Amino acid sequence: MTILSITDQPVKTDLAPYSSVANANHIGPAPSREEMEIAIIDDRPLMCDCFARSLELIEPSFRIQRYPTVEAFDAASPEETERVSTVLLCVMWSNSQADYHLSRIAHLKATRPSLGIVMLSDIESFDDIVKAVESGTRGYIPTSVSLQVAAKAIQLVAAGGTFVPPSVLFSSSQAIKDSQPAKQPQGDNVFTSRQMAVIEALRRGKANKVIAYELNMCESTVKVHIRNVMKKLRARNRTEVAYILNTTPYDGVSIRN
Repeated sequence: MTILSITDQPVKTDLAPYSSVANANHIGPAPSREEMEIAIIDDRPLMCDCFARSLELIEPSFRIQRYPTVEAFDAASPEETERVSTVLLCVMWSNSQADYHLSRIAHLKATRPSLGIVMLSDIESFDDIVKAVESGTRGYIPTSVSLQVAAKAIQLVAAGGTFVPPSVLFSSSQAIKDSQPAKQPQGDNVFTSRQMAVIEALRRGKANKVIAYELNMCESTVKVHIRNVMKKLRARNRTEVAYILNTTPYDGVSIRN
């Protein structure tokens, strides 16, 4: 059989050693390196078996046990599970089942505090990922990552670390940013089109007489506009108005026709 390695180069793999299984609940040959006991909990036998065998193909140190439910894992004999360091909980996430899955995670953490719990799922809400971590998981593996990444994540959690893909964090932060309403200018910062014309002239350092001439208005009217602008910007004089608008990005200014 030919499988693809992480470099996408064909690798010949002899599956003969996998033809016999000494224990129905353990798959794969005894690895030469130090074994890492992992329990996969998944109520889909085919998916569970495929995932377990694939993990052992790329990481011979994994020795995997398979259980359909958390209850089945609890019911297993202490001799069978005493060396399990990491539990991989595979769930089909949905809003209606979220509380149930979180309760199963909390149960595992409460009954076996030393376990590293990893959840494999497709969670759309970052808030749900946070809840899962708060309930006791130390790793979240989305189905969008490669098998190699999943194996490394399991090893990281088994070593005491925490794994959440950077892509998940980036997507969630972007979603939060996109969901925030656009900054609306405050009422005090809304200027008329004539006031904006005066503001632009002030930014250029023009005198009141020049502004009045260019905008075709009385000098007294220009002074009124400047006083109103100063009030809205909480500036003490026209120089401070120009300073505020020239040295600080003033995004709160908008025009009212």
